[in-house]
Amino acid sequence: MTSRERLLATIRREPVDRIPTAVICIENQPEIAAHLGVPEAEVMARLGIDGREVFATYAGEKRPEVLQGLYTEWGTPNTGDYGTARFNPLAEVSSLAAIERYPWPDPAQYDYATAAANARRLRDYAVRGPYWQPVFCRACDLFGMENALMHLLDEPVLIEAVLERTAAFTHDYCVRLLDACGDDLPILCLADDFATQRGLMVSPAVWRRFIKPHLARLFALGKSRGKFVWFHSCGDITAVLPDLIDIGMDVWETVQLHTLPIDARTLKREYGRHLTFFGAISTQRLPFAT
Repeated sequence: MTSRERLLATIRREPVDRIPTAVICIENQPEIAAHLGVPEAEVMARLGIDGREVFATYAGEKRPEVLQGLYTEWGTPNTGDYGTARFNPLAEVSSLAAIERYPWPDPAQYDYATAAANARRLRDYAVRGPYWQPVFCRACDLFGMENALMHLLDEPVLIEAVLERTAAFTHDYCVRLLDACGDDLPILCLADDFATQRGLMVSPAVWRRFIKPHLARLFALGKSRGKFVWFHSCGDITAVLPDLIDIGMDVWETVQLHTLPIDARTLKREYGRHLTFFGAISTQRLPFAT
């Protein structure tokens, strides 16, 4: 079987010649390349990784702070975290007018042609993308985590306006990516984090009101194009796992069994007919289990 055939068959819960493998990232790729004596670009193939990711990078006008890599095109610090000691551009916003005036990025200003070329080059693998174009986490990045969580309760109009903006961006971005990649991108991979290792950061009712409708629309886009829907969400999301299955999730990444209130056998018994699991048990890698 090719890597593409193996991984897609696993998602369909069909027999395969071996358990397929996929990774979120390989942080020590240079060291592995040096150990194996191969170029970094060959590491994933040498490790037998069956999945690959593609996404379109920002290609629009870049302000100086974006060009220097200090800020993203969203106007948020390019730090990769949600710490309290950082700038959040919508932290002081108190009106819909201010949200409307904010310089939102344009989904048209991304390099979909290169993403399509990469997907075509990797077509023997199970290609997924775009991965990190979140809805809720983007709002947290713009408002600040604490403000975003508070707004869900005390300023729903503001948080709903920003969630609508971030979701509309992600939807348009995904449409353009799917159009560009065609059959070379068999998996629509999306990601958003809204849980800790002890459960959701918000109540299931709040999640269903503010977050689920946007995910449902994005998942429906993938289904309408005949794609599998692969969704990354860290932590214990079991409280809304049936909801995610109901709106079309095929693969759950990442399954952190050491954080969940149920064991592997129960997880498989309860959800194995509906999902393919991607994740880890403590430090032992569990690439896929069905």
